[in-house]
Formats: sequence, C-alpha cells, structure tokens
Amino acid sequence: MVISIDLGSNTLRIAQISSERCGARVVKSFERIVGSAKNLALTGVIGREAVEKIFRALSEARGEFDFSAYPVVAVATQAFRIAQNSDEIFSEISRVFGVKFQVITAGAEAKFTRLGVQNALARLKFNARDFALIDLGGASTEIADERNFKSFAFGIVTFFDECAGNYETMGARAKDIVCESRAFLDALGRKNLVLTSGVPTSAAAMKLGMNYTNYDAAKINGTRLELGDFDEIRERLLKASDARADELVGAGRKMQIIAGITLLKELLTPGNFNLVVVDDGLREGVGAAFLKQKFSEILKS
Repeated sequence: MVISIDLGSNTLRIAQISSERCGARVVKSFERIVGSAKNLALTGVIGREAVEKIFRALSEARGEFDFSAYPVVAVATQAFRIAQNSDEIFSEISRVFGVKFQVITAGAEAKFTRLGVQNALARLKFNARDFALIDLGGASTEIADERNFKSFAFGIVTFFDECAGNYETMGARAKDIVCESRAFLDALGRKNLVLTSGVPTSAAAMKLGMNYTNYDAAKINGTRLELGDFDEIRERLLKASDARADELVGAGRKMQIIAGITLLKELLTPGNFNLVVVDDGLREGVGAAFLKQKFSEILKS
C-alpha cells in the first residue's frame, strides 16, 4: 500500500493505492483545486492564496489519510518547476506534514502519467500500445505514446491568465498556442487518443449527466467523446449561471474549464480521432511505479 500525492499546477490529488495482480488499484482518493499556477507567469512565484489552499487541502487530507501508516510518495509538476519559491513551500510542508515532495521533470511526468493510463486501459481491456495520450494540465501539456513524448508550456491556468478570462480572447489565441503541439500530435500518426486530466474528465462527467459532487471516476474511465461534445459542453457552461456552473464543474472553475475545452478543441481539430477519457493519470502512475519498485528509475530518466 502507498499514498500517492500529485501537486499540479491547478489541482492537488491524493490516493491510497494497493497492489493487485491486475495492477494498481485506488482504494481511496481525494482532490482539491488549489490553483498553483495562478498569476505565476506574471509574478514568478506560487501566490499566497494558492499556498494557503495547498496547506488547507493537506490539512483536510490528513484527516482522511494516515501519512504515518504507509509510505508516502509526493510529486509536483510544472508550476513548481518554474516557481522561485518552490523550495520554501516544500520545506514548510515537510515541517508541518512530514511529507517530502519531489519536483519531477516533464519527461518523468509523462512516463508516470503513461503508466497510470496504461493500468486504466488494461482494466478496460484496451491495448495501450494503440493509444497516444494528452495530459492537459494547469501550466503544461504532455503528449506521449509508447516511444515519444513532449511537454508544451501551456495549460488551462496559464492560458486563462494570459487571456484575462475573456472568452473572445481565448478563441483568438488558442490556435497559435497549440500549433507546435498539434504538429507533434500529427507526427505521431495515432488515431486513438486517451485524454486525461480535469478538463476531459469534467466534459465526460457532464456528458454522462454527473456533476462535481457525484463524480464517479469508475464511470468516467472509458467514456468516449466526440469533437461536437466539446462544443455542446462549452455552450452549456457559457449559458449556465455561476451557481449552476459551480454545481457542474466545481466552485470557480467555469471559465477555466471553458479555457481548457477551447485549447483541446483547437488541438484536436480537424483530426478524425477516437477519443477515450481516463481519470487515472500522474497520481496513479506514481503510486504504481512505487509499488513496482520503478519510481526511482523513472524519476532519474
């Protein structure tokens, strides 16, 4: 058993994971929006508001997970790779919670995420070798298949900040922002794509009639999306009141999810891709790697 923590550019995700013959299994999970990358491009640091949210989330999680009962493996991604105050934050987290975070490279992030996705695809009886994955994060986006990967310096939080939350600006900027990543995706030549991270899982949940409070990862895994679904969901969110949008995708996430949908739609247009959504990602991959005694190997790669 291991407790796996993924502190991303937008979200803190924690899971208690056990090892089974068919692969790693999430026993218990926890997730909170912390907005680590908010205003990061302007300030160069993780802001005080985000730091306070991270500490509140960890305090809450400590009531649900016993960090002293099992090994804890904790990683942080793009926002913390570039923030000037990452060491200071993690030193304080270690002092208060006894949890030691490691800031991982983009390459390690892609490999851990791929492992998490592969485990999910195996449970779904899909051949992982047939798929490439897209992980649209808060401050970076990773695209990978079995042999190739690349990290791109855009994500939903940084894109939202750049566009000052303005929907019209998002539409105008998205094509330029995803241009390089679209060329890389095309070069992979894969028609089957796995979409992981908060934007596609939120879109899948809305398509299935779920909301933020009754979200069920088991039902999300394997959900298929069409390009038209992104248009429909974006329109639903644009027309929804803030209160209704909070119910659907979480408090204060309306325009960030719209920003992410705008990026994904532009990245995937006009390709005739087969899109499958998987909730499992970096958090699950880190836990699986630890249980398989491959964590240090991937971390150094």
